Amino acid sequence: MLHNSSLAGKNTAIIVVLFLIFIIGTTSASLPDLDGIILLSWDGISKDTLETLLESDSLPYLGSLLKTGSFINISITDHYPDTMAGHAQILTGYSPEQTGVFKSMRYSEIPPGMTIFERIEDELGSDNISTAIIASQERSLGTVKGLPFYHVGKIVDYYYDRNSDAGLLGSVASEAVYHFGSTGRFFIFAHFRDAADAGYAYGAGSPRQMAAIENIDEGSGMILKALKDLGIYDKTAVYVTTDHGFNTGPKDHTGQTALWMITNEPGYIKDGDQKDITPTILKRLGISYGEMTPPYNSTDLIP
Repeated sequence: MLHNSSLAGKNTAIIVVLFLIFIIGTTSASLPDLDGIILLSWDGISKDTLETLLESDSLPYLGSLLKTGSFINISITDHYPDTMAGHAQILTGYSPEQTGVFKSMRYSEIPPGMTIFERIEDELGSDNISTAIIASQERSLGTVKGLPFYHVGKIVDYYYDRNSDAGLLGSVASEAVYHFGSTGRFFIFAHFRDAADAGYAYGAGSPRQMAAIENIDEGSGMILKALKDLGIYDKTAVYVTTDHGFNTGPKDHTGQTALWMITNEPGYIKDGDQKDITPTILKRLGISYGEMTPPYNSTDLIP
């Protein structure tokens, strides 16, 4: 015979379980279906430098993402922090041993099929989503044979890889948004180099680098404006991250592995790995990545 106290205890346990299921389901369901994703790389910006500018309201466009979104602490755990290795990991989710990209002086072509652009088009169909790369560095993110992203140049719908400042890059990227955002679903990656150039020349947190970061914010604002002009901002996930940080003294990025990512969407897990960025984007597009080959040694940051 069951006593009332036993029944009460079991009922309480059931209610708790159902409540947790409801909360988890509500958190995932609160993110809307997407028209597109924008991934921005602000090259070479340390977390402390970024936080200083955010606290002083010097980055109004990036700050606007945080009003409704999430700040995520990103770590590099398995490669040297530099532009080539960082972007290979951001755009594949794999380690250097898998991509062949160890650093800017030791790299090879990323094997076909491993980048996020190829994954998206393979899974969703090239007729169902447009992909674009707008890069401000010809060598690190270019499509010349022998460079890491050589194979990607064959499949994306638009590839821009010219040495460009933030104003020009923002203009090109916003035009890509106007074009692809009006025709269907899209994934657009844009890379800003200005802060890294200033870091090499003047060091992290220098007035010149701070000014360069503010210029990048303005360029990114052009992209956000395009989304709002098209009326699709609320159905676009925007991610902003960096490939590596920067040291103030020696003007390099050795040891700069504590990074960041900001999104306009709420509720993301607060700490992650650079390898987690690709699975996060795949999941946000409704793509299951658990059975992909090679398997990911990472996870998405969506709760």
